Parts: sequence; C-alpha cells; structure tokens
Amino acid sequence: MLLSQFVADDGKLRVYEKGKPLRASKPENECVESKYFEFEFRGKKTNNRYENWLSQVEGNAVAILEGIKQRQILTRQEAEIWATFVAALFGRSRKVKTQISNAMSQMGRQQNNPDYVRDLQLALLNHGELHYAEDIQRAVTEIHAAMNADPSYFFVSALPNRVRIIAPDILARDWHTIAAPEGHTFLISDCPVATYKVQDGRIFTGAGFGDGKTIVLLPVSPNHLFVASPRHVEWPTVFSASGMQNVNRMIVQFAHRNVYANAESEDVQRLVDKEINTTKFGENAFVPPAR
Repeated sequence: MLLSQFVADDGKLRVYEKGKPLRASKPENECVESKYFEFEFRGKKTNNRYENWLSQVEGNAVAILEGIKQRQILTRQEAEIWATFVAALFGRSRKVKTQISNAMSQMGRQQNNPDYVRDLQLALLNHGELHYAEDIQRAVTEIHAAMNADPSYFFVSALPNRVRIIAPDILARDWHTIAAPEGHTFLISDCPVATYKVQDGRIFTGAGFGDGKTIVLLPVSPNHLFVASPRHVEWPTVFSASGMQNVNRMIVQFAHRNVYANAESEDVQRLVDKEINTTKFGENAFVPPAR
C-alpha cells in the first residue's frame, strides 16, 4: 500500500541499493517473495493464514491513510487500526526476520546450557508461570529443530503477538503528520518504520517501542511523514531542510537492502552507499537491556 504512494509519473519506484545501479520497479514486484509468511510445523501448513491476516490489516488501513496525511482526527477504532498497521510494517520486515533468526541461532547454541534454561525458567516465573526445567529444554530443542527445518517458523508464528505488543505503545503516543519542505521529498525503505530517542542531547536510533522517550517515524508519501511521539515533544507542520535531511538519513540507516523514492537523485545514491543498514538490530539498535 505505502510503496504505491512513492512511484514516479511512470508508475514505478526508483530503487536504490548500495553499490548497484539505480533501477525502476513496480511496487508489487518489491513486495513479492514466495512463502515468506508460511511454514510447516509438525506436518501442518499455515495455508496462507498469516498472509491473509496481514492483507486484512493493510486493507483496513487503506481507508485511514488519507486521513493521516490530512491530519484528520481519527476515531478510537481508526487509531487502533492504524497503530496495528504501523506495528505490522515493522514486525514483518526482513530486517526484523534477520534479527530474530540470529537470536534463535544463539538460543540453539545455548539450548543445552543449564544456566540458559534456568534464566528462561526464572523469566517465566516472574510472569507468573511455573515450568519444569526439563519441559523448557524440551520446548527450546523443539523450536530450534523447527527453525532448522524452516527458518520462517519462529518469525512468522510470533508475528501476531509481536504486533499486539508494539501497537499499544504506538497508540499511547501523540500523533503528528509533518510535511516536506518545498523542493524536498521523503524516502522510504524495506524497513519503513524507524525509531529514535533523544537523551542527554544525543540521538539514539533504534530505541525500543516500550521506552517512553521513543519517537516513531513512518513516511506515508513523498510529502508526508507520520510521527508518533511523547506528548512533551513539539513538532512543526513543515520540516526545515536540515530536519528533512536528518529524517531521510535515518530512514536510510534503518533500511535493510533497498531504499525507494519517486525520483532519480545522485545525492540519494551517495547517501545510500554511505549510510544504508548502519542501524543494525541487536547490535546498535533494539538491544535488550543488560540484566
């Protein structure tokens, strides 16, 4: 849905990749990957269940997009639909999938470590659930085996819960729509939702959604940026040229492989070559707090 907002006059996106020539592509060609949201577990297939759910989430948000761009006041139901859509955009991205795969690989390497199992047992107990260590180890081993059989398993099966956790954090913030200044346009990427916070005068990208200081950004057209922000932060209706550059740099830093625009630009290509994917999940962004 959103990528179609960023096409040029010929109906195609301009796709930027690091170290590669600029190419033109239709939005639907950038969103297609066989069995990306499907897996098989214990002999049962998902039969497009997750893809159908995501299509419904996106379909519900289509009717609200124009209201977001026009700064219309939304009903509570509309706001919940939009927050769910933004959370799903983040949770479904290949960059998140890569991070989860890395985390699950780490879990697999630790599955026979008694300390790791005890830590999981304690974490569950803190949430009011009592489980035997043998049961936890058996579950971890089974999940890791499913991951080895189909890497999509954990990413896809946990996606609805991931969205349910993130959406209320977005909903709890104040929402703004900021326009691009004349002569400038917003970029968007294959990881379109970006976050950051300002602490002690410094900007930290990849701040967690549960952090009360976190600001959430999502370009919704070349001329409009959706912002979910803590209530004490004031926002202009139109960005300055320097503010615009900072936002686009962050969008590129969050990108996994591709950055999309509605025009060809050597400046964008240079920015992509220098900054793409420098915000790395699990390394310098969305890093769990030390215990």
